[in-house]
Amino acid sequence: MSLAEWERNGWLTAHRTSGNEVRDLLAVVERDLVDSDAEGLSPDWRMNIAYNAALQAATAALATAGYRASRDQHHYRVIQSLRETLRIDVQTANIFDAFRKKRNVTGYERIGLVSDADADAMRALAVRLRDDVVARLKANYPDLLKAP
Repeated sequence: MSLAEWERNGWLTAHRTSGNEVRDLLAVVERDLVDSDAEGLSPDWRMNIAYNAALQAATAALATAGYRASRDQHHYRVIQSLRETLRIDVQTANIFDAFRKKRNVTGYERIGLVSDADADAMRALAVRLRDDVVARLKANYPDLLKAP
């Protein structure tokens, strides 16, 4: 389903991004990538921080495509939009969504479900998404990366 169809369904709204918005989102991504690699944090928190980095990268990709996710199932929509915005494969979107579900459980219900390998995998995915978004911006929207 295209992003335009998602908009017609009310899952996305039209959005005009700005360089400030994109740079701010990418700054959050960078901060969270650094923090997700900090020593002494539990795997739960490392994964949560890396998840947020990946989510903000996906949000930047969606914004540059001209959309913002609605509040209903916001994270899910942002993640699934990556299939259109960055052309990620279904398997990668499903992995990201599985981390979303695990994050919800570990953030609100139980601790200790996340392994070091999970945290590392989420961080690697966040790095990949960041790199893909920056490459897309450099190729298609270089003005959004330039500071005023």
